[in-house]
Amino acid sequence: MSNAYELGLQIVTLDANDDYEDYQYYGIKMNSSEKAVLASTGDEIVGVLQDTPDAANRSCKVAYGGITKAIGGAVIAAGAEVQCDADGKFVTKTTGTGVGIALTACGAEDEQFALLLK
Repeated sequence: MSNAYELGLQIVTLDANDDYEDYQYYGIKMNSSEKAVLASTGDEIVGVLQDTPDAANRSCKVAYGGITKAIGGAVIAAGAEVQCDADGKFVTKTTGTGVGIALTACGAEDEQFALLLK
């Protein structure tokens, strides 16, 4: 496991669209109802979920700037540009929207790594 860390986070508080108790450090976007939802493949994101809202309409903290912990969806090399996968986890950018740079490597799916948000 690489050294995941956080530094200088900028946080916004949003309302969760669903129960995201098991999705801390996943990519978050906004839906048309102004709710925070999990990002999907290649989506532009608002940021990375920082807490564990356990029901719809609960407030949640989303980091939109700085260096945050993030959950990888596959192996990611340090220095790689990343995007979200279908589950809101982060993977090496292929054709989607780049959302940040991996500052530490991610050695396997579901491993934490340090992500510099764009």
